Amino acid sequence: MLLLAFILQSAVLQGFERGTDVVRARPAVTLRVVTDAEIPTERVLVVDYPPPGEDPASRDVWIDTEHRDWSKARAIEFEVRAAQPTRISVSFMDRNRVVYTTWSDLPHANWRTIRVVFDSIQPNRYFQPPDAIKGRKLDVSDMSGLALAPQDTTAGTLWIRKVLLVSPRE
Repeated sequence: MLLLAFILQSAVLQGFERGTDVVRARPAVTLRVVTDAEIPTERVLVVDYPPPGEDPASRDVWIDTEHRDWSKARAIEFEVRAAQPTRISVSFMDRNRVVYTTWSDLPHANWRTIRVVFDSIQPNRYFQPPDAIKGRKLDVSDMSGLALAPQDTTAGTLWIRKVLLVSPRE
């Protein structure tokens, strides 16, 4: 029996070194980049968001990425913590303009690793743009970024560490 061991290697998709220039949100969402006392060697994105409004995208945070071709990777990964228990969505639009979304629970205020594996993410069943080319395989060869959004019923705060592109290496 042959066992293959994969060692994961990563590239930084966004480390927030350029501050909030690489992040966008609606005016009601406050964005800042700080040095967190727990991680003094990294920049951390802090997102202060309001309670949900009528617009489901009102609390979305769009993060630009430094690498556009994700095709040699198997996942994106980042650490996040929330001021109170919440749920977040992670979304991106592939080259076919199909929106893919996954949701993760943040049950406590500790750092939690979120990994979005490309082989298991599904198209968003609640929203697709009119020009989406549906029915094709996920194409991550030209990606401009990803969106995060809290899914709770109150205002809150998220802290987000650098976003990584994770690739297997034999």
